[in-house]
Amino acid sequence: MDRFTAMKIFVRIIQMGSFTAVAGEMSMTQSSISKKIAALEANLGATLLTRNNRQIQLTEVGANYYEHCLSILSELEEAEAQTKDYTLKPTGNLRVNVPVAFGRLHVIPYLSEFMKTYPDIKVELNCLDRKIDLLNDGFDLVIRIGHLADSNLVARKLGTSPRVIVASPEYLKNHGVPNNLDDLKQHPCLVYTNLATVNIWHFWHNKKEVRVQVDAAMQTNSSDAILECALAGLGVAVMPNWLIQPQLDAGALTTVLHDFVPTEFPINAVYPHNHYTPLKVRCFINFFKEKYSQDAVLNTQPV
Repeated sequence: MDRFTAMKIFVRIIQMGSFTAVAGEMSMTQSSISKKIAALEANLGATLLTRNNRQIQLTEVGANYYEHCLSILSELEEAEAQTKDYTLKPTGNLRVNVPVAFGRLHVIPYLSEFMKTYPDIKVELNCLDRKIDLLNDGFDLVIRIGHLADSNLVARKLGTSPRVIVASPEYLKNHGVPNNLDDLKQHPCLVYTNLATVNIWHFWHNKKEVRVQVDAAMQTNSSDAILECALAGLGVAVMPNWLIQPQLDAGALTTVLHDFVPTEFPINAVYPHNHYTPLKVRCFINFFKEKYSQDAVLNTQPV
């Protein structure tokens, strides 16, 4: 008996609810389908399903066997697909969504090399700072900075996003340097609204998590806007190193409150939870993971 074929037939009968439908799908006769199930049950020494009033119902042992079959067949499908990938070129349209500033600085500069490496993948890059519905909006994957909340999605870590507290030298000269979190409450702050906590800032201090509610002098969903306002001396901001490292190196921004380290975020490639991840998606993830592993700003160890 071809055990895998029998398992596939069994699973499809449960999914389709009909011996006749499965027979048509597999180009077999209904009697052949029935014989396959009878042989499977005889081999297992158990009754897997019953048919009453044209309804198919799983027995208790059948329900348990069904779950195992799903797992085994999914793993087999994955193994076969990945094996075929070794002889296939990655192809197809790849729809990717990324945050605007991160895309500008850390995705777009690598696109030319990616597309030369994989000439048969056509990239559609969508840059947005608002949250999108990955499934309903039809994206193959998104790059997100922060912790994944939706359990129906898969996250592959590409790098890390350390952050620092900054202000311009001109601002600090005019308003003074904050020395603790209570001081920070007295300063106008530039707040990024795409974070869940908005104007409540979280830090690590002496290996403990602390937080402070700040006064939002300006709030926006654009990290580029916060950067420009910080450079203009409008207030204090918590910003990711990947965005402001050139300004820090040039002295246009200065870090403050060095003992208080803002919570570090993972940078993830997020995609739908399927049994099989398309080759084009895996190629994109592996390519950028390798690039970010060589970038000191994106490849730090958590505090």
